[in-house]
Formats: sequence, C-alpha cells, structure tokens
Amino acid sequence: MTSRPKVLVVDDEPDYLKIAARIAAKAGCAVVTAPAALPGVALAEKELPSLILLDVGLPDISGFEAARRLRKVPALAKTPIIFFTVRSELDMVSEGLKLGAAGYVLKPFDPDELLRRIKAAVFPA
Repeated sequence: MTSRPKVLVVDDEPDYLKIAARIAAKAGCAVVTAPAALPGVALAEKELPSLILLDVGLPDISGFEAARRLRKVPALAKTPIIFFTVRSELDMVSEGLKLGAAGYVLKPFDPDELLRRIKAAVFPA
C-alpha cells in the first residue's frame, strides 16, 4: 500500500490553519501543521511534505522568506508551495511566482478551489 501524500500547512491564524488542514485531509492527504514560519521550516525539513500551504503574513518571518529557506534544502527544493494571504497586490503575487509557487490563493479562500489546487499539486494527472 502506498502512503498518502503529506501536506504541511503553515498559518498563524488558527481558523485558517484548521480549515486548510481539513481541506487537505479531504483531498486524501496526511496533514502536519505549524503556527509560524520558523517552526514550519523545521517541520518541513523533518517531515519532507509533498506540498506546503504557506501563509505570506506570518509573525516571525514572512512566508516568502520561509520559502527561500525551504528552497535551499535539497530535499525540499522542488516541493510545491501554495501561498495564501489576504494581500493581492501584483508585486506580492510576482514575488511568490519568482519563488516557484505552485499557486497563490487569496483569503478568505474558496474551499473547493483550495481542494482542487491541493489535488492538482499532489495528484498530478
């Protein structure tokens, strides 16, 4: 039996963390969570998830800085990252895409859209 893909959700807002984790589980994934960027980076290095859902506005370092650190870890260099944030300015989207984002979801997100994006990232056709 193959193991389920693992998704790491990093968000400092407990409600969004729970909702995103629930959606990832609904997609058929195992889920691990972190409430801030630095613990999220450490957890990613330990768990080696198949996908990372990463909030941009975190209290310790930005999601973009966390992504830069993750990209320096060889085992995580190509791991898909979907950023989510309340910010929609074009330069923010551009920054995420430069970091190799697999997607960019604005909060409050549509659960069905997030589910589709998770499935597309971890179960590519």
